[in-house]
Amino acid sequence: METWKLVRAKEYNALKTEVKGFYEREEEMNTYLASLKKMIPSLGLPDMGRMSREQIRKAYEQNAPVMGVVNYIAENVGEVMRYLELYDKNGEVVEDHPVLKALHRPNDRFSLKKFGTAWAINRLLFGDAFTYVVRKAGKDGDIQLYIIPSQRVVTESGNLRIMEGIRILGMDDSAKISIDEVFESFDYNLDDTSLFGTSKIVAAATYLAVMEKGMLRQETTLEAGGATHLITPKPADDGTVLPKYAAEVEKLVNGQKSLGKKRFFHIPLEVLHLGDTPVDLNILGSHKDAVTALCFVYRIPVDLYYGQAKYENAKEAKKTIYEQNAIPMANEFADDLLHFLKLDEQGFRMEVNTDKIEVLRASRGEMLDDLTKMHASLNEMREANGYAPIEEEWADKPLMPMGLTYGNEFGDIDINEGNA
Repeated sequence: METWKLVRAKEYNALKTEVKGFYEREEEMNTYLASLKKMIPSLGLPDMGRMSREQIRKAYEQNAPVMGVVNYIAENVGEVMRYLELYDKNGEVVEDHPVLKALHRPNDRFSLKKFGTAWAINRLLFGDAFTYVVRKAGKDGDIQLYIIPSQRVVTESGNLRIMEGIRILGMDDSAKISIDEVFESFDYNLDDTSLFGTSKIVAAATYLAVMEKGMLRQETTLEAGGATHLITPKPADDGTVLPKYAAEVEKLVNGQKSLGKKRFFHIPLEVLHLGDTPVDLNILGSHKDAVTALCFVYRIPVDLYYGQAKYENAKEAKKTIYEQNAIPMANEFADDLLHFLKLDEQGFRMEVNTDKIEVLRASRGEMLDDLTKMHASLNEMREANGYAPIEEEWADKPLMPMGLTYGNEFGDIDINEGNA
């Protein structure tokens, strides 16, 4: 046990010596690390703290994998929203209702597809999306729908942490929107002090930070001619480096009179090659790691994003993104909208009619094969293929293979008769 404690103490002291100045903000007291920081800015340790909502917005606007994955899902959400249908408490399709009018034309600027895409982008990025519902004056139940960018929303709550409304950053306090005029779609947040949802981007932030650091390192090395090697004194057995050795290396390597000259050292050194190509710097690997993390948290196959062999069939790819992401998200918006308007209390429900989505239908060959196995009638097969029925009695009878009878056409036959 005592040996273990000694080893742990040595490791701790070595680590403290190595990172001293970066966590304690004392770079000025450590000239060696200070000089390294000036030479290679991207060596600063990355901040792995929680991302602010403004940082999430910037990650979307400045990070290609984030924008690519989020937009890919959101655009498909916008596409499937046109298949939303309203049903009454008896399960009958409702053809005329103010909520349907609002969906067909959310507002003067946004079509339903653009509105659905905007809602999904906010929902995917921030874990929440705020929809502003404006009731038209003089109209019986008519409404308009607007998306409020989530990064500009400030929630207001009472003593019981119940949302009372929202304010919009950049506007005065008089611009408060009551909870009666806005509803939030969100992922459950374990932080009970927050009324926002849980952002999936934050879950993938570590990978994104690694990729960002790699990009900065590439820019430093390839464009600014930054250093590609680090020369440091070799640590002692306990993992520490004497300050005088560090100072000597600093003077002989980075001194003003050292440029272009050979230097000889009486102490052992370590040379670390930082890399000067995208392969050395693992830029491509970091990019793939970031995409993998994003695909994982958003539940889409990585192969689908990269368009690999499994998803080269465009219909199969579209079917996958519809079933795993677009349809569930569109149904979530519909549920939240009906709940806000209290139509769910009247027995209404709204969901995507998947029967109307072409890519979700089975191929004609698969459909005919299923109908044949169930001995469907000729008219059932014609109906499945969009043809008019044949007005003949025989066309409504099951199609049976030769030698196979349907029902008990020959009366009551005792199959055991004569076998006694």
